[in-house]
Amino acid sequence: MPGTPRGYGNIYTPHAGSMVIQVQREGGLQSRTIVLSPRQVRLLRFFTSRGGRIIAAVLALVIVAIGIEAARVPALTQRLATFEHTATRLDTLERSLAELQKRYDQVQRMLGAAPARPGDELTPVGDSIRRPPRHARAALTARPAAATNVAGTDATGATGAPGAPSADSSGKPTSAPKSTAPMD
Repeated sequence: MPGTPRGYGNIYTPHAGSMVIQVQREGGLQSRTIVLSPRQVRLLRFFTSRGGRIIAAVLALVIVAIGIEAARVPALTQRLATFEHTATRLDTLERSLAELQKRYDQVQRMLGAAPARPGDELTPVGDSIRRPPRHARAALTARPAAATNVAGTDATGATGAPGAPSADSSGKPTSAPKSTAPMD
């Protein structure tokens, strides 16, 4: 009798009324009766359908993704705290450096030393870098290039101005020759 109002043949027929489910153990001593209203029967029908299973799978994936991101929160909080600590240290170092620069400039003014000008060349001497003296820079720029050879001597074999640095085989200036005259 298909199509009868009692809904035989389809357990999820919505117009068949409430669903009564009896659950009994194999030994027959324990039993339970569950009654589902028509609304609960429609929900059960939806969740057991293909669309319901797809939605449940997508929902499960979203919940797993949210759980993974929630598990990362403590590690990210710790990392952020480390970055904030590093930023605080950098700010402190920057303030200290600015204060030291002010002190250095003040000492330079007190000693009467001129501040470094753009274009002054630095030459390495030992482990530190020092600026060549002004008379040596003037001598290097004043001597004509055609009159000197690679060794830093002119055509007669004499070196340039006294105290002026000579050039080595690579053309780089070397330190000035030391004077052997006794000092008074």
